[in-house]
Amino acid sequence: MAKIVYVGDNRNRYNFGCRATSTALSQLISQDHEIVGRVYGHYKNDDTRRIFYVDLLPASVYKMLGRRKHWEWMKKWLVLTIHILKRTKVCFSRFDFIGYDFDKSIKNLIKCLPANPVLRELDLRQYDFDYLVVNGEGSFIFSTLPWREGMVEAMLMYWAKSMGKKVFYMNGMFSEKPGEELNTETINNYRPLFETIDFVGVREYRSLAFAEKYFPKARITLYPDALFTWHKYINDSLKITNGKYYIGFSQATDASFWEYDFSAPYICISGSSLYRGARNENDVIEHYVKLIDTIKKEISCNIYIVEACDGDECLREVGKQSDVFVLPKDTPILAAGKILANARVYITGRYHPAILASLGGTPCIFLSCNSHKNQSLQELLAYENPHEYNVLSSDKEINAILNEAKMLISQGESYRDRIKERIKILGDKAEEMRYVLKSE
Repeated sequence: MAKIVYVGDNRNRYNFGCRATSTALSQLISQDHEIVGRVYGHYKNDDTRRIFYVDLLPASVYKMLGRRKHWEWMKKWLVLTIHILKRTKVCFSRFDFIGYDFDKSIKNLIKCLPANPVLRELDLRQYDFDYLVVNGEGSFIFSTLPWREGMVEAMLMYWAKSMGKKVFYMNGMFSEKPGEELNTETINNYRPLFETIDFVGVREYRSLAFAEKYFPKARITLYPDALFTWHKYINDSLKITNGKYYIGFSQATDASFWEYDFSAPYICISGSSLYRGARNENDVIEHYVKLIDTIKKEISCNIYIVEACDGDECLREVGKQSDVFVLPKDTPILAAGKILANARVYITGRYHPAILASLGGTPCIFLSCNSHKNQSLQELLAYENPHEYNVLSSDKEINAILNEAKMLISQGESYRDRIKERIKILGDKAEEMRYVLKSE
């Protein structure tokens, strides 16, 4: 039994996918090994407003600041001032500890730890461990601006390898970002790392092709996303017919006790990780209201908006204007999964929520997103004609979405059974990820 530090445990984020797949992979690797440390999602995004770092300050200053009685209050205003002055240039600047030079980044991190307790989980020196396992998810999108999340994960992999530990990148994706130039500088920086770690696991075919092209000497294997192993939970005997026990606190009104009805046929609709073409939030709201109103006129099903991530808050206004209920982002994840899995159809730009829906056989209509993930998910699920609609669809596309929804609903249980058969194959293959670690 190996001792593992698990990086990318994102169950503390308001994101259905992060919560579900982080848990699923943790369950897989902990069957045969002991997780002795977890690095959560506090540090990873481009939001660095809880971190105070100035490159020129010596270690002694950070120690002094960390001992000050009101430091956390002072830090809040100092960091806010830096962000106001620097705007978007805080990340990868002299006000951020992370950069392409991982040795320097590690030294920077250690130096600033006394003044930034939130970063202490990143300090690999504190753990007695054998393996570092990274839950890759969607961290490695090679957009024009490097993703800070991937950079921090790469630093930790580099650090663990330099400590003589085995390093496993699992459950991951490698992708360009639609509409942006591929960041070859980041790829070139990561190549020596991915070609020396012990295992590179990708979750679908397009990521496999990307990794084989840009990291040709890496030990690359495809395993479907760990979330596919949850078909056993989503299809167990517990049925969700109403909202009174399950709706998250942010939508727990009096009406939520009786007006959420999952016993009658319903459709679920979500947002996307990419609202391409939106001039402002009102564009998104206007589009979704039009989409829902169009569906309402033609399909006699209840409609539920699914707020699957932090970026979907504007969909609550859509719910008000369209007079439909919202399944909030703080809904317990298994309950959310079961609700998606029993919809007649799910219209979404979200990757992991689409997997949750598919676990119950729900057919999905996909919207554009921030990577190739929705196209590649359809390929993995063996969809006959993988495609996606613009998340801000034209009137013509909205009508096409409506017609596709009608067609999918008309297919009935036979079509759902075909999806579940494919899910069982993918789930069994995903289960084999546990043996990657066991064999080492």
